[in-house]
Amino acid sequence: MRRLGKHGHPHRTAPIRLRYPHPRQGIRRLGQRRTARRRDGGDTLSGSKPGLGIIAEAVLLQLPLRVGLGGLFCLAAFKKLQDPQSFAEAIKGFKVLDANEFGHLIITGAFTIPWIELVAGVMLVLGFWTRASALTLGLALVGFMAALMSVIFRGLNASCSCFGDLNLVCGHEIGWCQVIRNLVLLIPAGYLIWRQGGLLSIDHALQTRRRDHWSEHDPLPPQANKGPNTGGDADIRFDPIGDRA
Repeated sequence: MRRLGKHGHPHRTAPIRLRYPHPRQGIRRLGQRRTARRRDGGDTLSGSKPGLGIIAEAVLLQLPLRVGLGGLFCLAAFKKLQDPQSFAEAIKGFKVLDANEFGHLIITGAFTIPWIELVAGVMLVLGFWTRASALTLGLALVGFMAALMSVIFRGLNASCSCFGDLNLVCGHEIGWCQVIRNLVLLIPAGYLIWRQGGLLSIDHALQTRRRDHWSEHDPLPPQANKGPNTGGDADIRFDPIGDRA
């Protein structure tokens, strides 16, 4: 039963002030703070403009590393696709798989590996799915290094054929030079996995477009719904009885 006031009307209790924001608003603000800490290319969902350091990093580091590493793998893939038979023979020379029993896998790898390098290289140059592309090329470098070190430790005389008939830094004979070269290439791959493509990338353009779309369809004014005792969060009043006369 309801308690009645002294004039016979339902007793109204004082509104309860909740010291936490509205759940939906709080989740959005929490997501904005986390995205701001991640800093994808220096721009965030908070709409802040990138600073000079972020712009310099994109121009002097991220773009050259993307174009250099991605272009190098595109060149390697193009040379392998020009002469897939030589690449298949180079894979046989590693003697990781028996040529008689696993010949079909060697032929499949001779055609598949160059296309993976080409697609990942093009995506890295464009800055599209930068982190996934750099991770793919980084894993390929680790796999190549493992195969090269296996040949070295077993004392085999094999040809690398990493860039077809080109000799970039190292010769065709497999040695520690190829291992060091792949180890050096892992540095820009790891950096791009960490920092992504930067301002001059398709990833950043798509992120900016999504941010503008969200701000148009679901705006969140920074000064909205501030209460005097909630530290800037929404001031929500809850009356369990109801404001009825």
